[in-house]
Amino acid sequence: MRYVTLSFVPALVGVSLLAGVARGQTTPVSQPSASGIPADARYACPMETHPDERDPARQGAYFSREEGKCPSCGMTLKPLDELKWVRARRAAAGAEVAYTCPAHQHVFSKTEADCPRCGRKLEPFKVMYTCPDPQHAGQISAQPGMCPECKRNLTPYRGVWLAPEMAEHNLPLNPEVAESAAYRCPVHPLVHSARPGKCPICAHELESPSGVPESEQAHAQSIPPGAKLVCPMEECWQFSTEPGECPKCGMKLKPIAAVDWANAKLTQARSAEAGAAFVCPMHSDQTSATRGTCPICGMQLVAREAVPKPTSAPAVITVQMDYLMEHYLELQKRFASDRTKDVALHALGLVGAVDEILKHVDDPEAKLPPEFAAAARALRAAAIKTTGDKLDADRVTFVEFGTAMRTLVEHVRPDKERYPKIYIFHCPMTKGDWLQSSEEMANPFYGFKMLKCGELQATR
Repeated sequence: MRYVTLSFVPALVGVSLLAGVARGQTTPVSQPSASGIPADARYACPMETHPDERDPARQGAYFSREEGKCPSCGMTLKPLDELKWVRARRAAAGAEVAYTCPAHQHVFSKTEADCPRCGRKLEPFKVMYTCPDPQHAGQISAQPGMCPECKRNLTPYRGVWLAPEMAEHNLPLNPEVAESAAYRCPVHPLVHSARPGKCPICAHELESPSGVPESEQAHAQSIPPGAKLVCPMEECWQFSTEPGECPKCGMKLKPIAAVDWANAKLTQARSAEAGAAFVCPMHSDQTSATRGTCPICGMQLVAREAVPKPTSAPAVITVQMDYLMEHYLELQKRFASDRTKDVALHALGLVGAVDEILKHVDDPEAKLPPEFAAAARALRAAAIKTTGDKLDADRVTFVEFGTAMRTLVEHVRPDKERYPKIYIFHCPMTKGDWLQSSEEMANPFYGFKMLKCGELQATR
């Protein structure tokens, strides 16, 4: 007897579990277990999904009590224990399963596949979710949803490896990497933070690393904005905006000015801030007394007073489009000149700008069509695949950048003072578009080999 198909599609946002009509049969199915696998199933199709099926209920995994062939793809059914995706689901115990490459962990897949970078088989992992706001890093879930504190959508993380051969990698081999951090996970030492919280991989409470006194950790921390009171004991490092007692030692909190070590810290912080005339628009903690570039995303540092402070959804999107344009043009210049330096930085900076845009794209005030959000997501997906490791591979991905950027710029024009003209070129060889802020053609898909291969299509 065969089961009807269960469509169980693991994704980074949401899990779909549908029971549908049998593939040519009407036999009722038994209830699936927490892993989505019927308790009395013995065989399954090696293919975890069947996307070519038109009926969504027939696109998932196919299970059976008996040997035979899959009615969708014709493959011979195999015992459940022989299928890696089945073992992964069982190990996840009902949590979401996704796949990534151990060497390229920016690669995410809903099903088993090969790494597009190195060809290695992707390994399954348990998807975990946490709030993207560092202040709410303690909000951990095995399911997608919203942060109960700020109502933002939870962000997926790679959780523990599910394949037995990868399990040993759940304990990093080099725990000294985060030795200087104020807090780190005892199970995953490479997870670290400047404040208490939970590990985004296993949800374990972060702890002070052994051998590092809390008084030393405190020196690496900063005084919270708006704090007025502090515990007199520096090792507690407890600040507050309201009167009360220290949650660690019970001492009464005192004004910062009345506690010598805390007052000195505050004075030092204010002096440093005053001397930091330039700041990264996207990473406000990256400052400098002179001009330069951000070590996190590669953006040009700007005068602190010049950083925009948008308050509405349209204003936020417009500002982020300027940042997005800067990162895109930096990538275009590097590919056109056959360079890979800082490619990964600008790709991740672009991801950060898109993430901010996506937070506001559905706001009624923004008045943007669905294709804008779709282009933003496509651009983000392409940027995540851009590593700077292999120029040829990144150039192929850059074709996807141009298609998405062209759509975005048509709906939200970057600052005209900063970018008076945006030139849109087309490459007849790759069939891809690219954008420039200068009229002199520089093909990013071939660089010096065919720098002038292309034609100007439009000017914005």
